[in-house]
Amino acid sequence: MAQPGQTLRFRDRHGAWAEAAVTGCHDDPSQPAPPLRSCLLTLTYADGTRHEVRHVGMSDEEPGIGYGELDNEILAGLRLSRLCGPGPYPPQVSRLIGYEADGERPFLLLEPCRGKPVGSILGRILPSEKFLFQTSLLTGLRWISAAGIAHRAISPETVYWDSVNAQITGFAEAALAGTPRTVAGAPPWWAPEQRPGNVSGMVSSEDDVWAAGRLIFYVTTGHEPDRADLTGEDPDLARLLAGIFGPPAGRPPVRELLSRINVADPVPRGLSPDAALERGRAGFLTLRAAKHPETAGPAVPEPAEPAAAAEPTTSQRRRGWRRRR
Repeated sequence: MAQPGQTLRFRDRHGAWAEAAVTGCHDDPSQPAPPLRSCLLTLTYADGTRHEVRHVGMSDEEPGIGYGELDNEILAGLRLSRLCGPGPYPPQVSRLIGYEADGERPFLLLEPCRGKPVGSILGRILPSEKFLFQTSLLTGLRWISAAGIAHRAISPETVYWDSVNAQITGFAEAALAGTPRTVAGAPPWWAPEQRPGNVSGMVSSEDDVWAAGRLIFYVTTGHEPDRADLTGEDPDLARLLAGIFGPPAGRPPVRELLSRINVADPVPRGLSPDAALERGRAGFLTLRAAKHPETAGPAVPEPAEPAAAAEPTTSQRRRGWRRRR
């Protein structure tokens, strides 16, 4: 991990190179899931500006492990940044500050998490805050869906709460919508189609809808998610979660869930297609399959909408960004 006195050179979320000195290093209470590790850094730029960031990299105890997870985090951050454009960045999702994907020890820089994991403060969320939690969680999920990705690991550990907004973090298992599903998430929060022995079909935003519904139920009622059939005790909750726990094809999209609680769609536009990036991605996949046939995997169908296309990072040319199990 980075140390005080070190100079970090990285690309910002727009792709431009930046450089800053590490002038402080602290423990990060919001540690990502293994094999990734993180610490809080104070970066000082040439103009004297200081910025505290989360430095996320691979564990020193397991060198070489975690490339795929870092690639997932970087690509998710880039697609969300591209979707937001010059407008305000949504506080409901973690924000990418920069990344370095080609060095011996690749890393990414994120804004520090806000609040605490939902799992650590359950029972301390006030009744008046529960609607805010539902609204902000679904708002964050809508931004993720519009960016053409699925988080695939929504849980009390990856969702934070600061009394105003839920913030979705931890994109290490994210995947492009329209790619073949793999095992992802953790019990009891993973959707049925993400579980070992039951994986089928293509990744979609409805995979996250299932997990988000479980989490909303958990925070609203205090019950474990295996009691999700008790939504009838709360008519408003039952109306919001209707259809969420069925098969993926029958689950309501995030926009419909927002409309059920009278919240307007927060995303002003979809992710604009880029023909050059589409051609680059197709060429990259062809070259990778020729050089490393074992990485080809099943054929990836054409995305149903522009948001499902991805721009490969430099590190993808070596590894591919989907996590392999």
